[in-house]
Amino acid sequence: MARSRATRLVFLTLSNVLLPIAVLVFASGFFPYKPFLPGLATLEDDQELRTKQPEAVFDRVVFMVVDALRSDFVYGYNSGFEFTQSLIRSGVAIPFTAHATPPTVTMPRVKALTTGSVPSFFDLILNFAESDTSSSLAAQDTWLAQIRAKGGKLVFYGDDTWLKLFPGDFFERSDGTSSFFVSDFTEVDNNVTRHVPDELARGDWNAMIMHYLGLDHVGHKTGPQGPNMLPKQREMDAIVKQIYEAMESHEHHSKTLLVLAGDHGMNAGGNHGGSGPGETEPALLFASPRFKNMKKRRGYECPTVPKEGTEFHYYTKVEQNDLVPTLAGMMAMPVSKNSLGVQISEMAALWSKKDLHQLLFQNARQLVRMVHAKYGESSFGQIVSTHADPTLGPEWQLRPDSDEKVLAQRWARMLKYLSDGHDDAEEVEKAFYGFLNDAQRAMSDTASSYDIPSMGTGMAIVGLALVLAILSLPSIWPPSFAGIFFATTSLLYGVVMFASSYVEEEQHFWYWLTPAWIALLVAKALVNRPSTGSRLRVAAAGVVLLCVHRLAIRWNQTGQKHAGEPDIVHAFFPEHHILLWVLIMLTYLTNAFLLHNRTFAGIFMPEITAFAETALTFLGIVFKLNFTQADAPELVQGLAVRIREWSEPFDLVMQARGVFAVILASTLSVVVLSIHQARTKTTSISGSDEGRILLPERLYHLLTLFLMTQTRAPNVPLFLALEMQRASLNYLIFTEDSDARTTVTRDESRTTQVVASVLLLSHVSYFCMGGSNSISSVDLSNAYNGVADYNIAAVGVLLFASNWAGPIWWCSAAVLLIISERTDPASPVVSHSAKERGWVMAERQRLHGEAVASTQPKKVEASGKAEAGQGSWTEYVSSMTAFVSCSLLAVMAACTALRTHLFIWTVFSPKYLYALAWSLGWHVIVNIGLGSLLYWLRWIA
Repeated sequence: MARSRATRLVFLTLSNVLLPIAVLVFASGFFPYKPFLPGLATLEDDQELRTKQPEAVFDRVVFMVVDALRSDFVYGYNSGFEFTQSLIRSGVAIPFTAHATPPTVTMPRVKALTTGSVPSFFDLILNFAESDTSSSLAAQDTWLAQIRAKGGKLVFYGDDTWLKLFPGDFFERSDGTSSFFVSDFTEVDNNVTRHVPDELARGDWNAMIMHYLGLDHVGHKTGPQGPNMLPKQREMDAIVKQIYEAMESHEHHSKTLLVLAGDHGMNAGGNHGGSGPGETEPALLFASPRFKNMKKRRGYECPTVPKEGTEFHYYTKVEQNDLVPTLAGMMAMPVSKNSLGVQISEMAALWSKKDLHQLLFQNARQLVRMVHAKYGESSFGQIVSTHADPTLGPEWQLRPDSDEKVLAQRWARMLKYLSDGHDDAEEVEKAFYGFLNDAQRAMSDTASSYDIPSMGTGMAIVGLALVLAILSLPSIWPPSFAGIFFATTSLLYGVVMFASSYVEEEQHFWYWLTPAWIALLVAKALVNRPSTGSRLRVAAAGVVLLCVHRLAIRWNQTGQKHAGEPDIVHAFFPEHHILLWVLIMLTYLTNAFLLHNRTFAGIFMPEITAFAETALTFLGIVFKLNFTQADAPELVQGLAVRIREWSEPFDLVMQARGVFAVILASTLSVVVLSIHQARTKTTSISGSDEGRILLPERLYHLLTLFLMTQTRAPNVPLFLALEMQRASLNYLIFTEDSDARTTVTRDESRTTQVVASVLLLSHVSYFCMGGSNSISSVDLSNAYNGVADYNIAAVGVLLFASNWAGPIWWCSAAVLLIISERTDPASPVVSHSAKERGWVMAERQRLHGEAVASTQPKKVEASGKAEAGQGSWTEYVSSMTAFVSCSLLAVMAACTALRTHLFIWTVFSPKYLYALAWSLGWHVIVNIGLGSLLYWLRWIA
């Protein structure tokens, strides 16, 4: 029984209301925001060994973070850290490879380096939400807070992520630099280095934190083997030399420790965020002249090669959060309450055995509190008491069936050694480290503790959304060929989400299916075109679609397995930058032509039209030129020097604001004048015979210009290619010979053809512009266009627009395609321009038809046609909602079923975040919000 349109709208609305609820409920179980122990730890809490607290080895620390400092950058044979390597050889610097757990982005890594905890994957989102206050560490226990608690002072210079984590007057002096404009190799580091001599000469601080960004920016732009990498390493090495020589020459630095650390590494493409080779293996180094006096101190071979079978494992590998208890021990501070770190054994020679045992016991007591927080103090204590009962004999050590019992065994054994005064220091030390390492492993897994009921509830909600989306479709039987292809695509996509390799290389799924779909469209169109000329045009349209597709998929090499391989953007354009700018100019000029003929035609006077399109195009090109000069100077070189000199007084923020202001002013003017023209039924101001152009098409070209502004220069020519694909699709799906028969069934099939085409090409455009399912592919370069100070709403919109520019464009293209579908099926097919030129005559015919219908009513037919006229966009949204619900359900099910998979945090968790962006950002906000607004505007103008 057919459902009424009102019923279907109710189902569709409920379905899309349930989607954000589902993703949030599932995320609450999949990404639990871990609680932390409040307050600061104190040394008095840990006085159970009845020994004197070990004295501080160091009273001051220079904490130098070099963003993306991969281990081989410091320890390898091709390193620029020559002075640092000499310190390692002489034994005054102790090197390690630190293990940085995913996500390998700055904010979670800074949390690990300061609190010693394992940040939740949820911190990945907070890494981009700079204004987020819940991510602040000001109220948490960190080694910085411990220094302040002792009356010490802190200074900071570098990445302003630290200033957001430690806001207010936490630092005595500070100077932050934004980390997101990755084209800057020099100023971000010079802004730090200029403070170093003065601070080294002063003695009023206990910790100086520096976070250098330039090396990370070099990696993002040119990769780890780029021409700027070695000079940048030498620059950082010179800073190490400056600090170390001050430590040797200044009396107030006699007990200063230098810590050189990378917050994360980078992969072969220079990016980071996941767990690829090099991303999780930054360098960690302690340096001080005092290390010369360490017992049995000897130097290390350096430069050297990584451990056999590895790429970046040099020397001893430690957990990144091991820094926290180690630094606490060296500076005689309590271990931070939420730390999961373990005292690094290589530093044991700094203390006597008794002092070392005291530090290890403090470390163990701190971890026991974390164990209590996880398992419950009474539960854990009861198991410890049972295991410590001497009447049970050694059999209590057998068959521990849980982490809690393993830790209880270890803790009971350690307490027994201490209470008995065990003489074998090595055995006691072994017992300490046995408990510490097991506790670290077990408590680190707490970051992966899932709330299965919440995850199940989220899947149930999205499953209900899928059912409602299907019920909102006008009909699913008998299925059309487009409906069968669309359903098959949805099911196949759900299946591949359970394979990590397919998730990593998802682009191939869309790259393979799209040519198959184009071939089906061409075959169907050929059947419906009886004339030879029409069939030739169909073949030409198919060739254009396939050729553009083939070119686009070679534009940017994406995915994770082949991310560094040559492509058009990175291998061809740097050598042929003039051709790139020819294509960019051609794209802008084509859009200017369309602005003239479609956007402004008939509503502005010719002089105003010429001025508006010239201003839009000129400002857009100038901004793109100057932005590319700053972002990728190798793509500009000596081009347009005069223009760059002329625009030099205007910074990029002002230039971007100029482009956005002109686009906004043009949009408002077009909307107001189009509505006025539609209501007054007037022709163009110029008096030309330009026909009626619907408002969505007028706005379409302005949206294209905005998206071009938010796109990297090498990707701008793709918009010209996309426009060619849209025109070809419009011909294949909607244009017919005059004697072709058209039915309602075919009309419904056409909407499904648009749905399938837009779905495929939206994803293809996302991947061919450089997107992937890896966090490292998120492009931040355009997120701050026109933004001087951080604004979460503005940056969020610009970030999404720059990374989803292709899919957003296809949403607006879908509106135009569906509008072109709404013709009278019984009337002869005429060209789009002819329909527009004859809109006045068509209006008269419509009124005449209504008059005839009033005398000879055919209520059922009229009702059906009206509903068809209103329902195409609803059918489009219903179909897209069904796909989004199906794909989201598959991703949720994969994350749940594979939650113990090795790649859960490196492949499936990022994929869920991307699924969230596609479902909420692209579908709910763009498809439903923006798309429905554009479609609605066709009725008023």
